[in-house]
Amino acid sequence: MRKINAFRALSMTLVLALSACQQQLTYDTEHSQQTIKTRQIPELHYNVPPQVIYRIDDHRFVTLENYNHCLGYAWYSDTRTDVRTKIGLMWPTGFRGRLIIDDPSGMNVAIPRVSRNVCGDRGCIDYVAYSSDGGRSFNWTRYDNYHTSFDPVADSDKYVISVTKDAMYITTFTYKYRPLSEREMPVTSETHDLLNDPSITDRYPLALGYIYGRNPKLPEGIRIQENVKLPSGLRTPSGADRFTCDASIHDPNASE
Repeated sequence: MRKINAFRALSMTLVLALSACQQQLTYDTEHSQQTIKTRQIPELHYNVPPQVIYRIDDHRFVTLENYNHCLGYAWYSDTRTDVRTKIGLMWPTGFRGRLIIDDPSGMNVAIPRVSRNVCGDRGCIDYVAYSSDGGRSFNWTRYDNYHTSFDPVADSDKYVISVTKDAMYITTFTYKYRPLSEREMPVTSETHDLLNDPSITDRYPLALGYIYGRNPKLPEGIRIQENVKLPSGLRTPSGADRFTCDASIHDPNASE
């Protein structure tokens, strides 16, 4: 990818950041109150319909369930194989990056999320859930290896996670290329450009039965490759490349 000197990307507006934090704090407050009452860590229950937050094709998709204002539990479903697997607690609107799942075999899946914790002086670490067995099980690995964030939501737009039939590619943009207009003013861009914006792409092989961080070695002849070229033409069959969620849907009986 071409390296072109340009302005660094402007950070997310304060209004968006405060709105996102408010949704997160609402859940955390309810969760903490329930924990104090029962001395246990419960799963809160909300009376809301499931939302499809990411669709791969006509039979594979990710839903958000038991949520309030887009903070809840993500489930992966494949109606052809009758697979339905709980991924975990997720805040899909917090991840601003792109996700491309282009594996025709249906075996490999990846679902990134951002940290919901308040980042201390050491910053936050963000993870991606991945599956190599058709979504029957998910494990987690870190995707922000080159950057420890103090604002995971704002920084998440610099990542593109792409899945193919044999690997997961994690692309990290170093800054956003902004061409100049005739008046020599930066032309705004909503997304990073895979062709023009400087980036690093690492390739993580996905092998059935292998779990990053648990198994000491990858299968023979397979290794993680750093700074590789992302395969061209990758596309999710549905055309989706981002999570979507209607934050207006909520349980009217839940605390606001």
